[in-house]
Amino acid sequence: MKNKSSAILSLIICILSSLALIGLIVTMPSFFPWFYGKLNVASDSAERIIRTVIITFYCCAPFAAAALTMMIIILMNIIKEKVFIPQNVLCFRLISWCCYAVFIITAVACAKYFPLVIVAFAMAVIGTLLRVIKNILQSAVELREENDLTI
Repeated sequence: MKNKSSAILSLIICILSSLALIGLIVTMPSFFPWFYGKLNVASDSAERIIRTVIITFYCCAPFAAAALTMMIIILMNIIKEKVFIPQNVLCFRLISWCCYAVFIITAVACAKYFPLVIVAFAMAVIGTLLRVIKNILQSAVELREENDLTI
């Protein structure tokens, strides 16, 4: 495989992202108020914003963890040169649903903290893009299986 090094690099990035997510899960209650305080934003509603972002983060974290796990599975399959397999299609489907779940959570949280609309919009677009990729991959899997039967 020509791009094995790219898949390995992507796998390392996913693993590091997973570790960062774990670190944020553990430290978020103390990290975000500290970070928000460093922004020097004078606001009467700072406590409400901090609470909203932390609650939204913890609601989204399981979906982020699931998506990272699915990406690691896909990348490991690619490294093993198993690209056009049903398992990868399923992983893309699950990642897209994780994106849609985060979209819904952040869209609801926009009522309390409007800048989360940016995350909501991004997750809706990424979820849709992943559905398109999943459909293309599904077609490739079907073609490969059909070719395997004709040979």
